[in-house]
Amino acid sequence: MTIPHSTSFIPEAICKICNHTGAIPVFSGPDRLMRLPGVFQIVRCSYCGTFYQWPKLPWDELQKYYQGDYDSYISALADEPSRIRRWLRRRYTLKMRHFVEQFTQNGVLLDIGCGTGAFLEEMQMSGRWQLHGIEPTTTAANYVRQRFGIPVINSLVEQVSLSDCTFDVVTMWNVFEHLSDPKLVIQKVYHSLKPNGIAIIAVPNYESLSRVIFGKYWCGWDLPRHLFVLPSITLFELVKQTGFTVRQHKCFLGTYALLGHSLSFLQQDLSGSKQIALSILQKIYTSPIGRLLFFPLQYITERTGLASIKVWALQKT
Repeated sequence: MTIPHSTSFIPEAICKICNHTGAIPVFSGPDRLMRLPGVFQIVRCSYCGTFYQWPKLPWDELQKYYQGDYDSYISALADEPSRIRRWLRRRYTLKMRHFVEQFTQNGVLLDIGCGTGAFLEEMQMSGRWQLHGIEPTTTAANYVRQRFGIPVINSLVEQVSLSDCTFDVVTMWNVFEHLSDPKLVIQKVYHSLKPNGIAIIAVPNYESLSRVIFGKYWCGWDLPRHLFVLPSITLFELVKQTGFTVRQHKCFLGTYALLGHSLSFLQQDLSGSKQIALSILQKIYTSPIGRLLFFPLQYITERTGLASIKVWALQKT
């Protein structure tokens, strides 16, 4: 399944990555994750190739799409009643921690878009980090402060003034695509890092196999929350122009769950026998046996860089 490309043109669309005007409509779609009202449009910059939402919702309208059961807002690990889910969640956050600590093992760390603190909780357990967070959703920011005692600025990062040369590590786990001005934020992050500091950015992987297979149903689009999706070459140019050196980029997060989301999104527009068949496939996929059956595909896509999330490690040099 491929994404249909339109021959029309939107001259007034402005790309926040390259600042050029003019974009090509790619597709329109609803909120498939939360199923809240609205239809939203993805366009592609005619200059740098960035995909972005146009028109972009302002935060006072967009924030309602982060309420309720949004995936990133989960309780503390110790409050998870299921032993299996605790094990799976810890396995996920340990991967994140190990990825960070291969570059530096302690220091001052800022997690931008920290949600309810799943990653910060993991780093706190190590006892080696001085932790800070930024989170625009008030209930999530308050939860981190009260549950973990970690200072969190309750604001959009675009509106926060970050002091120069303050942090050893700045992380953005699946946050970059939500930013209204990614270029501004990556510049802020660069200046806020100490010399040789590390920035970790996890983003939707446009080159993923899932994007090719599912097209507009790929979970990486996640309208209207994802405002930007950058091809790897565009992201590489952006961070290089900012002054970063790319230390590493790899796929190791969220492959199994995100494929499940894409299957669910596809099912929403099917009917009849196709919907029944996909429903059966989903039940198999979410079963323990299904998880084992799909593990080889998960392993291959991660090892080949074709999974739905790619994590970039950037160094201020």
